[in-house]
Amino acid sequence: MTTLRALLLVNQHSRQGEANADSAVAHLEALGVEVTRGDFDEPDGLVTEIRRRARGFDVVVLGGGDGTLNLAAGAMREVDVPMAVLPLGTANDFARTLMIPQDLATACRNVVQGVNYGVDLGQCNDIHFVNVASIGLAVRACEYRSSAAKRWLGSLGYAANVYSAFRDTKPFGAQVHFDGQTHRLHSIQIAIGNGRYFGGGLAVASDAALDDGTLDLYSLKPQRAGSLIRMMPAFIRGPDKSVQGVQLFEGQAFDIETDRPMAINTDGEILTETPASFRVLPRALTVKVPQSYVDTYGRSERIRPMSVGDRVE
Repeated sequence: MTTLRALLLVNQHSRQGEANADSAVAHLEALGVEVTRGDFDEPDGLVTEIRRRARGFDVVVLGGGDGTLNLAAGAMREVDVPMAVLPLGTANDFARTLMIPQDLATACRNVVQGVNYGVDLGQCNDIHFVNVASIGLAVRACEYRSSAAKRWLGSLGYAANVYSAFRDTKPFGAQVHFDGQTHRLHSIQIAIGNGRYFGGGLAVASDAALDDGTLDLYSLKPQRAGSLIRMMPAFIRGPDKSVQGVQLFEGQAFDIETDRPMAINTDGEILTETPASFRVLPRALTVKVPQSYVDTYGRSERIRPMSVGDRVE
């Protein structure tokens, strides 16, 4: 049996990256994987490593959180090599969506035993996103969230300053154009989801999926704090049309204009602003997912199991 050759790229600045990089190597090598460690200190270095080296390997193993995957997504699409995820970040919403185990040893087994699966990628202007792009409340919460809160509170760090963010987020007007329609919105948050989860376990829509070829948009109307708290169960399971105060749309592309230029949070990174064009790139990434995900959510025509000896040219 041919040995699986893996390029391992661990974000040493992610919440669990520095502490688990050596353990990841040990787990993978114990499974018979030939591991080559990549080296990068800055975000641009991750992209450079992928573009320079990935085509010489069977799989690229990315250790980090959603921000790491956000940075890597465009380059991974270019090289067209399967990627595996070790959830070493704070929220790990991409891994959560795909049922990739949070336990490091089990996640490493998924590198070898997982199934190659095509998933969609979102694009906002020239920025890619794997989970969700948001305007409004989520941007303010991201600005308030400190590095210390992320490191010590984990996913609770996302909620630590929500009240302050809610208090300081001003309602805004927006026009959304899609499928020949125009909708005028009065909102405190617009979220455009490629995947299902964001913000440490909130869901963008009750039926959102990473492989459906569409984006899900919700707009949250201005609320009192008490009303927002009562709506939290709906945001955990994913809002649907029965939820008061939320407008939902689905499409392959959205163009959004706001009354004033507004920053956009893409997978926890604030890299662009409105006006913005959003589109879905169907099956742009190949990701190693557990067989349990395939059994639960998979579509047979999108699945090709990969053995250890398979190569991607």
